Amino acid sequence: PVDYDDKFDYSDEFQTVWQDFDLNYSYFTYKQINWDSLKSVYQPLVEEEVTYNYFITSVLAPMLTELRDIHVRLYFSNGNQVQLYSRPAVVNFDYTDQFYSKYISDINQTSGKVFTWGSIADSIGYLLISNWINSADTEEFLNTFDSHKDAFNRFKAFLIDVRPNGGGNELLAQNIAGRFIEHTETYAYRKVRNGPNHDDFSAFSSNDISPAGTWQFIKPVALLIGQGCVSSNEAFVLMMMTQDHVTSIGDTTRGASGNPGVFNLEDGTEYHLSRWVAYKTDQTILEDVGIFPDIAIPASQSIVGDRDMVLEKAIELLR
Repeated sequence: PVDYDDKFDYSDEFQTVWQDFDLNYSYFTYKQINWDSLKSVYQPLVEEEVTYNYFITSVLAPMLTELRDIHVRLYFSNGNQVQLYSRPAVVNFDYTDQFYSKYISDINQTSGKVFTWGSIADSIGYLLISNWINSADTEEFLNTFDSHKDAFNRFKAFLIDVRPNGGGNELLAQNIAGRFIEHTETYAYRKVRNGPNHDDFSAFSSNDISPAGTWQFIKPVALLIGQGCVSSNEAFVLMMMTQDHVTSIGDTTRGASGNPGVFNLEDGTEYHLSRWVAYKTDQTILEDVGIFPDIAIPASQSIVGDRDMVLEKAIELLR
């Protein structure tokens, strides 16, 4: 294990981290980062022997924070995460038991409680998806959806709530979106960093979403979004918004997609860095911008007392 208080020469480790970013990080040009000048600022801090704790918290952490990228992460050798750049999200939801009972009845949940579904008055179905991490829960919901067509298809409309969903595995998102897709569409474009120069990228590649499963729900769908929607969940939002029967309601999503790669120093220090540039369907960059809803309700106006104005707007629309 690393001794956090003994002093060592960390100049080689600094060079390794700096170079891994130099050769692989994808947003230098877009974020207008002069990586060489940051080296000249932070490298002198390790010209004499320093403690491991100083190297991590006073050299690497502030340097990586300058990238302003929530997919850039740093971990001590003991696995503890180091605080880097963060963009606080103004949440536009409030999930309590009172909230559920007020709007939703016949509530069901998957084993890990990632998927919550039920019904709203006037034959509207409700589905809350809290992350794209739990593959067992996703499989459990897909099996339920595919095998209970009559129960789900009795709804005249569906409300899908992904406001708290911070992302995970995009393949899980595709499997769910495919149940609400009428026809194949391109939902995103990417360029992957692939060379030593900061502007060395693969060709533009497109990502498509297609119908999946034994049947698809293609009646009206309202998709609830906001600043809590990040990364792979933003891909899900883009998938759903390719369809004419889907209307998005709420606040702009966070705007963060990096497909991060994982790197390590020999002492066990771990760091993650973005490797692609993600584009929306109009071929504008997603990072730091996000996805704009079809019907905008600012986060500050979303919860009024015990009322969820985003949900109520969606119900009004679907009725």
